Amino acid sequence: MAWFAAALLVAAAQVRAEPFDGMPPRSEPVTSGPEMHSILAPAADEDDAFGWSSGTGVGGSFSGADGSAPADGLLITDSCIDGSSCATCGGNGCGACCPDPGMCDKPGICNRLFGHACPRWVVQIDALMLWQGNIASRPLFAAVDPTTAVVGPTLLDANQAQTVMAAGPRVGLFLNLDEIYAIEGNYFQVRPFNGEALVPPGNTLIEQNLAGFSDEGFDGAQVLTNGAIQSAELNWRRRECWCPVTWLAGFRWVQWNQQMRIIEHLDGSPYSSFTTETGNDLYGGQGGMEIGLWNAGGPFTVTGVGKAGVFYNSAYQRSAYQDPGYANSAAAVADQTAFFGEVGVNGSLKLTDWLAWRLGYVLFWINGVAVPADQLSTTNLNEATPPVGATINTNGSVLLHGVTTGLEARW
Repeated sequence: MAWFAAALLVAAAQVRAEPFDGMPPRSEPVTSGPEMHSILAPAADEDDAFGWSSGTGVGGSFSGADGSAPADGLLITDSCIDGSSCATCGGNGCGACCPDPGMCDKPGICNRLFGHACPRWVVQIDALMLWQGNIASRPLFAAVDPTTAVVGPTLLDANQAQTVMAAGPRVGLFLNLDEIYAIEGNYFQVRPFNGEALVPPGNTLIEQNLAGFSDEGFDGAQVLTNGAIQSAELNWRRRECWCPVTWLAGFRWVQWNQQMRIIEHLDGSPYSSFTTETGNDLYGGQGGMEIGLWNAGGPFTVTGVGKAGVFYNSAYQRSAYQDPGYANSAAAVADQTAFFGEVGVNGSLKLTDWLAWRLGYVLFWINGVAVPADQLSTTNLNEATPPVGATINTNGSVLLHGVTTGLEARW
């Protein structure tokens, strides 16, 4: 009766539902339509379609339905997360050594160049909606008693210019070279992070060392900020078989640009202004991992991702002051090291055999960059107190976080 039990197991494996973002057993044939699996997130433990059940843990024993060795003569010596393995794959093939017939094996340049993979391509198109946090404190104007000249509390600080939500596209493209390795490309751009704060007319203000100026007598002030981030990355991915983890390493470019404008009011009308622009271009290598957090074999899966690296930062700042009778400007550049990290959680709901809806949360952290408020104390634009000039402060940091939603297609 051993042959009968094995046949039943084969039949059951062929009709078993597959998780959208995981790997089925490598020997399971395609009966209709494309298989929805890739190396983006491994599937939960499954038995091999031929009836060879996995033991417990890595290196667990395998046997047929009747306790015999596999009929194909392959010596199974290791246990994969999807329950598959064979000696020809070094014990961690996870489907690579027994390619499934079907549409993914039809002739094509990618299928001829690379190993078996289904899907070969994965495209993700998302809308990224972010908020800026951790805006550092930097006093801009304080109250002053016009009679006694006693300086009072701060009335306008740079961190009062809290930004509103900014949005932009994020596009990801994955090429699965085989069941283990893949190449990933990602690009996103989000802008503008607009912020505004003001002190209404009716106050008497004194400048708090704004690029060398500490004048008083202004009756109002306003600060306006905006920022933009964009990033491009290219990663090499390797899927582990013993746990639902995909390792990645690659190159990334990140750009964070920001501007701040301070407008001073006299007699209720704009009189003078400070403008500071900063730019940061980060280049460097990064490493990280993607891990399957939930994959119970249904249409919904959850994955987490983390990436980080130390980057070379080419930074600049340009500052200018202008009033009806005076204007001056200065600039500075620096080459520094910076840190960039990304963490996120994404849920994926299968809509069709080739399409899924994505929803997630993401956080970006940049440290070691130039931000406008930090340049006010390193710049002197006041010719009455020479020397006039500028240096650059690259000790700033930026925190961006928000939600992402979009679609994922596979073929």
